[in-house]
Amino acid sequence: MGVNAEGSSEPVPGDGAGDDSRHPVVWLFDEYARPYWKSFAGGLALSTSEQFPSRLQTVLIGVAIDAVLLGSGPFRLPLVPDAWLPTRQGAQLRLSLALLFGSFAAVAVLNFTSRRVLGRFTQAFQHEVRTEVFDTVQRLEMEYFDSHDTGEVMSVLNDDVQELQSLVGGVLARGLSLVTVAVASYAYLLWLNWQLAIVLSFVPVVLFGMSYGFSRWIEPKQLAVRERVGDLNSRLNNNIDGVSVIKAFGTESTERERVRDASRDHRAAQWDAHWASATMDPVTRAVSQLARVLTLVLGGVWVISGPPLFFTGVLTPGALYVFYRYVGSLMVAMQGVAEVVDAYQTGKAAATRLQGVVEHDAVVDRPDTRELADPDGAVTYDDVTFTYPSRDEPTLSNVSFDADPGETVGIVGPTGAGKSTVLKLLLRYYDADRGTIGVDGTDVRDVTVESLRDSIGYVSQDPFLFYGTVRENVAYARPEAADEAVVEAAKLAGAHEFVVDLPEEYDTMVGERGVKLSGGQRQRIAIARAILRDPAILVLDEATSHVDNETEVLIQRTLDELAADRTTFVVAHRLSTVRDADRILVVDDGEIAERGTHEQLLERDGLYANLWHVQVGDVTALPDAFLERVRRGESA
Repeated sequence: MGVNAEGSSEPVPGDGAGDDSRHPVVWLFDEYARPYWKSFAGGLALSTSEQFPSRLQTVLIGVAIDAVLLGSGPFRLPLVPDAWLPTRQGAQLRLSLALLFGSFAAVAVLNFTSRRVLGRFTQAFQHEVRTEVFDTVQRLEMEYFDSHDTGEVMSVLNDDVQELQSLVGGVLARGLSLVTVAVASYAYLLWLNWQLAIVLSFVPVVLFGMSYGFSRWIEPKQLAVRERVGDLNSRLNNNIDGVSVIKAFGTESTERERVRDASRDHRAAQWDAHWASATMDPVTRAVSQLARVLTLVLGGVWVISGPPLFFTGVLTPGALYVFYRYVGSLMVAMQGVAEVVDAYQTGKAAATRLQGVVEHDAVVDRPDTRELADPDGAVTYDDVTFTYPSRDEPTLSNVSFDADPGETVGIVGPTGAGKSTVLKLLLRYYDADRGTIGVDGTDVRDVTVESLRDSIGYVSQDPFLFYGTVRENVAYARPEAADEAVVEAAKLAGAHEFVVDLPEEYDTMVGERGVKLSGGQRQRIAIARAILRDPAILVLDEATSHVDNETEVLIQRTLDELAADRTTFVVAHRLSTVRDADRILVVDDGEIAERGTHEQLLERDGLYANLWHVQVGDVTALPDAFLERVRRGESA
């Protein structure tokens, strides 16, 4: 889904969104397998063709029993005119052996080739799904990440995509082969002895009905298993990310029980699905064995004593052997269909979860959007109101202000007042419910998301470093940047001095599995990243909130230099960070309660002045109403 200029959703062609009523597996192939359909079709054809020489082996042995070894009955092969076949027993034996060994060779060649072709298709398909779904995940609205844990998203990208490999590479190919075997086997049974075949026809009908009922029964159970896998992964991922907090509070036993509970739920869902599968298997086996027993009883009487009951004609030992083997093939195929249904439902559950991710609303450009080229950095908020999708009350109400190019605007206020939300709308993490946000007089929804964000440098309170070198992290937004530019940006950010002391300097690996850096060091690398990008608009979201006072002074000096010639927004908890701003906006309960310079706001003796008195320790100057508000937890 896209988002229109008024903030409402509208379908966007080709983005896979909207009310897609296609079956999940049909949707999966239609969206991702089209470029590889020839490989898939060729692999299926080879896999299916493999069944014919395999079935021919049984026919040849039966013919040999009757025509060569026992000398009874004519030497006949299906679909081959009798005039083409030899009449002498020696020639018949040689032909039978040649065809038998030929069928062995054909099965081996077809099996090898089909595995290679289907394997290549499967790997290409899996790569296509994983990369395309990941691309979609990157474009999802922030609402999706607000309501889904990292572990759940990773479960879809890893576990569910992996499950699709067995679906497309095994289940569908094997399913088609089994259906081909079943149809071909029954057709040959009718050709061989139509009377006995018709009597036994109730068995595959019963097995088919049981498979259909089983598929309806197992489907919700398999979907529940996939969901429980996501829950368990979320719990594990959450605990690993928060291991320092867990250790600090000594809650290892509590978290162990939470993981046990999540694992227990997964085990229960898996057992429920397994129990359904285990129930189905012996039932289908019993029904298929009934067909074999009836074949031996009726066929044995027929061979020994002549046609029983209402049957007519002759049944030779070789024909009985072939009939029995083909009944076995038919029953094995029908049993296999039941097993394939089980595996298919698992794959379908994975496809359903993938479809749910892909069809979630994504931030996409409307067809009439244009590039935001070389903006001056003038920003306008006009009567902006916004409510988070998970909340009932607006987070921002009627927010209006202007920021001129090169101006520094501080945004302060109590915790939860909506400070960071103001700038999340500028970055289009979300779209306003009402009102407009403009850059250089253009609504941000009328320009491409990429060009908008390319004009904004963002430094958050929790700087994230990717696993890679220092150089790669600094040049993240400009990977083509020269080494000299990277070093210069690091110097301006005050990071060069500690980087050259690292083991490999700018080639030192940092991030989750690299050298551990302090909060201030990570923050300065993040600032260097923003400097190298050279944006027209700079957003500093609590950029110094997690560093000590000495580090804050160093970083603040760098930020002041960085903000000198660009429009800068500074969201701050420490009011000292914004006291030199050209203008300060005081956000309270989603509205701009006050605006002005530091001195002007102190003179008004309002909320800003009260917050300032708190931070400088002058609590005697605070009014009783403000103190009561603090006691209620409404102000930081």
